[in-house]
Amino acid sequence: MRAVAAVAVTLWVREIARVLGTTTRRVTAAAAVSCVLLILFGLGLALVAGAQLGDGIAVELRLSLARTSFSAAAMTAGIVAVILCLSAPPRTALQNLLDLLPVSRAAARLGQLAPVLVAGLVYSAALTSTAVVVVLRTSPGGADALRGIASYVVLLASFLLGAVAAFTALQAAAIVLLRLPVPYASTFSGVVVLAGVLALTAPDILALRPSPSDDGGSAELLPARAFARLAAAPDPASAAAAVLWAVIAVVLLWRVSRHHVPGAPRAAIRLLRRTRPIRRTAWWGQLWAELLIAVRTPQFVVTALLLPLGVLAVWVLARTVPASALVVPMLAGSLPVLPFVLAVNAVGRTLRTHWLSRLAGGDRVPVLGPKALAAGCAGVALGAPALVAVLLAGLIPATQIPDIAVRCALGLAAGLLCGAIVPYSEEQPLSASAAGFLLAFVYMSITLASGWVAGVAAPGTDRVLILAAITVLAALYAGIAARQTRREPTRA
Repeated sequence: MRAVAAVAVTLWVREIARVLGTTTRRVTAAAAVSCVLLILFGLGLALVAGAQLGDGIAVELRLSLARTSFSAAAMTAGIVAVILCLSAPPRTALQNLLDLLPVSRAAARLGQLAPVLVAGLVYSAALTSTAVVVVLRTSPGGADALRGIASYVVLLASFLLGAVAAFTALQAAAIVLLRLPVPYASTFSGVVVLAGVLALTAPDILALRPSPSDDGGSAELLPARAFARLAAAPDPASAAAAVLWAVIAVVLLWRVSRHHVPGAPRAAIRLLRRTRPIRRTAWWGQLWAELLIAVRTPQFVVTALLLPLGVLAVWVLARTVPASALVVPMLAGSLPVLPFVLAVNAVGRTLRTHWLSRLAGGDRVPVLGPKALAAGCAGVALGAPALVAVLLAGLIPATQIPDIAVRCALGLAAGLLCGAIVPYSEEQPLSASAAGFLLAFVYMSITLASGWVAGVAAPGTDRVLILAAITVLAALYAGIAARQTRREPTRA
């Protein structure tokens, strides 16, 4: 398994170096710097949370605070795991090669998953670093703090492994038993796993007052509660429950990885059939081709299926849980932005075939403009109905539309840039993970920084800063993508 993981990482580093026209050392150094920046980002979030958390925390509130923070961390890890599964290619050339070698299925599968899971663990820890602050503030001694941090890390790993295992098992069942194509099987698996993650973590996140089950009962066996009690108020029962959940996640992933999933029925996605370019020019032809590729990708289909479910879930949350009034506008406002970040796959999807149009039409064939416009049109096709739905449902006020539009443009620009830096590859699952993490880091950094500046300066400053950031991101994308385009005939 270790050898397979090393081979997967080496292949990914070499492919990125080849695409960017640089050396493997520089790619490795850039990856290390990205990890350091991600850790610093997590530390910054932890410092902000620590400043808001008072020093004097009552003893009776420590367990409740630990439950809330651990449940939020577990939910984040589960969501990250589902996103990793949805963005990963269904099968790679490395897997086809390993099938011909004397390598066990479990070793081959787990070896390819290991780098992605490690990246997911680091990213989840950075996003949920506030839980570490809670552990440090509620621990009476150094040994208690170490036990709490260890419980937090094991909880994140358990949810990552368990969510990936459950997604893989459900996807295989949908493909084999229901004969669903991969996009629909992935959507089904993602919805079920997300529902399970929310069911296991939401009770402690949304609860404003203790429930009768807080004094004992089957609810105490929930994974986040077991790990939180192990961190804040350990007892034999909580320790046994935490160990059991961790073992279940590991065993489930190992069992799932040992089974071979036969090839899925690859039903072609025939969106925009019998269409043709508006005008018979190179620019319109390239735009039409890019738009066809964008709307026929599995990620586009999965997003189109998930958005209505997301709107329905937020509406149900707003109607049934009064405590969610503070987060409902944020959740509803993020739904129209989601289709625009799919631009992160735009560059990599056509990178191997750009040289064909260049060879046929020379330098007159445009690439950058049609690609960006096609990604934007695909985002509008899904984002506009989602925006109308959340407006009609009363989940967001109409005054929030300009902010959502600006964030959609930010997601598009950040997606194009990050997709040019780490191009999507159907042969490298780590490419999708790395590009997604980079995109989330860039997007969150810009939005958080602009929001902070708007809080200390005049209202509306955040929009100006985001528009300036969009201009910078678009210029960087144009420069990097143009450099790749110039190298395509030579690479071909």
